[in-house]
Amino acid sequence: MLAPITPHFCEELWQRLGEKESIFKAAWPQYDPNMLVEDTVTYVIQVNGKLRAKIDTPTNISVDKLKGLVLSNEKITLWIKDKPVKNFIIIPQKLVNIVV
Repeated sequence: MLAPITPHFCEELWQRLGEKESIFKAAWPQYDPNMLVEDTVTYVIQVNGKLRAKIDTPTNISVDKLKGLVLSNEKITLWIKDKPVKNFIIIPQKLVNIVV
């Protein structure tokens, strides 16, 4: 993609990669739509509105499994301890807020 801007430099790199023809005879790179799909998502976990942890989960995780992961997190258990959870607010693929 830099060849139109820096042709001499890109020709040199292209030859060092083992290509025989000119870089200007090569096709433009193609994208793979499967590579654009995210497999994981990062949830921000808050306790009473304050950031306490972040966890990475699969994108298709169920609410029950997400709650289990959040409540078993070491950093979260320190802030919850023996307090009863009053509310569990989940914004899908973004945020979990625990109100104690």
